[in-house]
Amino acid sequence: MHRLPTWSKMLILALLLLVAAGFELALGPMNIPVSRLVPAAVLYFHGVRTPDAVVVGAIRLPRLLVAMLVGVGLSLVGAALQAIFRNPMADPGIIGVSSGGSVGAVVSIATGVASHGLWVSPLFAFFAGMLAMFAVYRLGTVGGKTSIYSLLLAGVAISALCGSVVTFLLSIEPTQTMQGMLFWIMGGLDNSSWVTSAMLCVVVGVATLVFSSCAKAFDIMSLGEEQAEGVGVNLQQMKRVTLFTSALTVGVMVSISGVISFVGLIVPHFMRMWVGPAHRVLLPASALGGAILMTGADVVARMALSPTEINIGVITSLLGAPFFLYLLRRQYSTIVRRR
Repeated sequence: MHRLPTWSKMLILALLLLVAAGFELALGPMNIPVSRLVPAAVLYFHGVRTPDAVVVGAIRLPRLLVAMLVGVGLSLVGAALQAIFRNPMADPGIIGVSSGGSVGAVVSIATGVASHGLWVSPLFAFFAGMLAMFAVYRLGTVGGKTSIYSLLLAGVAISALCGSVVTFLLSIEPTQTMQGMLFWIMGGLDNSSWVTSAMLCVVVGVATLVFSSCAKAFDIMSLGEEQAEGVGVNLQQMKRVTLFTSALTVGVMVSISGVISFVGLIVPHFMRMWVGPAHRVLLPASALGGAILMTGADVVARMALSPTEINIGVITSLLGAPFFLYLLRRQYSTIVRRR
């Protein structure tokens, strides 16, 4: 497989995404044959509301787009953060946006403010996530320089604090309110719509452009900060651009889908083994891989215990937690061998 040209590897990923998308659109409480999917979508966009058209056009197609875009965004952010941290265990969760976003959403529900409109909880999640990221960045910046290790420690501390706040609020709320809170903690695609998919499309598009323009710098930074500075890379500017683009992207995604863990950890690692470490290829491969993982995970979440739907964050955590332990063990073994 390593001898396959890059274009063929990307084609394989695209075909896998097409298959996953087909399952996402076809399967559900009302199964629709693949041959009827395109006609149903065409009817919906022409204003004809047959049962197939409503299911495909109003429910499953927006959900598919949101799943794909969230997967693309998380994977791109994961690849970018792993580049600037030079650590394969870096994940969107380390910058505090995910945990901060869950606090914002949970607080809006606990205080009753969320009942004033559908967009109240997402707005709270977004601004709380950005606030948490700003706190992590400020704590990790000393004397105008952002230390990678200080940033990691600050991220762990802020995430732990946010987790404690969420746990406290869950412990004092009645059962009915807890159900709404758990959506934001475990992640889900119930808020999918054409509006949310359009919003994600804009944000993920911006992130794609920014990270693609940084691909060469990411390659140089993987050699070490001293080498990067030696060839003229502005490390502080790169860190700021990457962190704030990552925070904006993840913040918007958390405000729509809740916290979905480990996608940004798993996908870039496997894509690095599949297409190599060059970010010019790694970034688009990670985008495709993230879309495949999220779409496939959503199919499993909807169908595994049908008619009961599992939160998609549970599926990604079941995949990601063992993988994280594997990475941790492998990194520890590498350190021991070097000694």
